This record gives sequence, structure tokens and C-alpha cells, in this order.
Amino acid sequence: MIQEILNNLRNGPTILTLSQIIDVMKYLQAFKVEEILKNDQGFLEVLDILVESYSDSAIFEVNNDNKSFLENFSDWLLKLGEKHPLGNDQDDLSSYANMFLKEM
Repeated sequence: MIQEILNNLRNGPTILTLSQIIDVMKYLQAFKVEEILKNDQGFLEVLDILVESYSDSAIFEVNNDNKSFLENFSDWLLKLGEKHPLGNDQDDLSSYANMFLKEM
């Protein structure tokens, strides 16, 4: 469940490594759209945590081996946000998707 992931992230390390971020991304992509829509605020909070860790330090871990996964996750986010704007602000998820495309 999305709430479980959020609780684990809140109780885990403050900053995640890129491999930890990718693990969470895989879990998120495995959810049915209905589950994400039902828990859209929690989903957005999870994305906030991932973006914070990514921009803080994980961005320095991007290489040819993990870059394609980040690109695929970004595409998935964009498609999800175009079909189903999320949260109170009806976020199209593009700001999140674009963040995971940045490299150092």
C-alpha cells in the first residue's frame, strides 16, 4: 500500500541512495492506477521524498546503467499525470517527472 511505503520512508533514512529511490519507484509502478488515485496525497508525498533525496545526493549516482530506468519512470509519471491529475492542485506530475531527468 502507498501508505506503507510513505510510513517506511518517513521512518527510514533522511536521504535515500539512488538504488533505494529506484526500489521505491518500482513499487509505485506496480500499483494499479485506482490505488494511486485513491491515495493521491500519499503518492505525492512519496514523490516529494524521492525528489528531495534525488536532488540532494542521488543525482550524483546517475550512470548509464540506471539512467534508462529514471527515464522510463519519468515517462510513466507524465502519462499518469496527463490522464489523471492528482492532489488538490490537480498536479500533472510533470515537475516530478522532469526532476528525475536531471543529471550532474
